[in-house]
Amino acid sequence: MRVRGRVAAPILAGLVLVYAASPALANGPGAVEQVQQAETSAPPTESPRPSPVPIEVTPDWRDLPGRSKIEDLLDVAAQLGLVCCVGAVIVGGGALGIGRVTGSAPSGIRGWGMVLGGGGGALMITYAPDLIAWMTA
Repeated sequence: MRVRGRVAAPILAGLVLVYAASPALANGPGAVEQVQQAETSAPPTESPRPSPVPIEVTPDWRDLPGRSKIEDLLDVAAQLGLVCCVGAVIVGGGALGIGRVTGSAPSGIRGWGMVLGGGGGALMITYAPDLIAWMTA
């Protein structure tokens, strides 16, 4: 039998209640009150384990081996991304112009997508370091 959706939660809750109450119900209704009183009147017990020492994590690039090489790689990747985005804008503008001249709607729509995608990608690559610094501050 497979139960899904909103029906499963009430059925599961009912099964848990029946399972928890079954020993008390076997001894009669007075046992239910005794179990409820015993649960509410039990004093809190102290934990024998000591409290854990908090762990401090301070992520930074300070001690990373090869840090300058990684930064150079990221700079080159960002420049390549900008060149690709500018290329997409140029090719998309050409496709948009050709689509307008020839009356080809699919070519014009594809050209608009390339122009908008390339421009948006260039903006994201340019402002990504500033956005990341703003979000982590």
